[in-house]
Amino acid sequence: MDRSFPVITTKRLRLRQFEARDDRGLHACLGNERLMRYWDFVACEDIDETRRWVRILAKTTSPYDALAWAVADAKTDECIGMVNYHHREARNHRLEIGYILNANWHGRGLMREAVQGLVAHCIENLKTRRIAAIIHPDNAPSIRLVTKLGFECEGGPLRDYWRTGTTYMSPMLYSFIAS
Repeated sequence: MDRSFPVITTKRLRLRQFEARDDRGLHACLGNERLMRYWDFVACEDIDETRRWVRILAKTTSPYDALAWAVADAKTDECIGMVNYHHREARNHRLEIGYILNANWHGRGLMREAVQGLVAHCIENLKTRRIAAIIHPDNAPSIRLVTKLGFECEGGPLRDYWRTGTTYMSPMLYSFIAS
């Protein structure tokens, strides 16, 4: 584990660097076709594919362009999801965020807590002014989450913006501007 990796602590969660032991926790997300239907890549077919993702995520520790955190339960340190930023443009003080949570943990306000922590980190530590979330228009829970956090819909659908397998998706653009 990289000691310089930024750990984000909330009331019930610890956002931390991925570790090899997070493979099953992340697979509950990335291997779940129902959850992945709104992402821009297909669900992982097996635990080995998720393990490859965990290895990649665990090695990515530079905050320059993208960074991902394991969302861990604060009491058990069990990985229950992921939050990340990507497409960071430091010069323009902007980036995009993504997130996913194990379905067994839905309905508790945990992802709102995690995203709130991520947004605060990006504003305070990376000096980010504009944070975007690209969301499939049918993903009502995600839209509710970002709007509760102050994100506003800027437009869309962004025609054929994402491709998953052979299917193109046209998501909506939500953004938060730090004051």
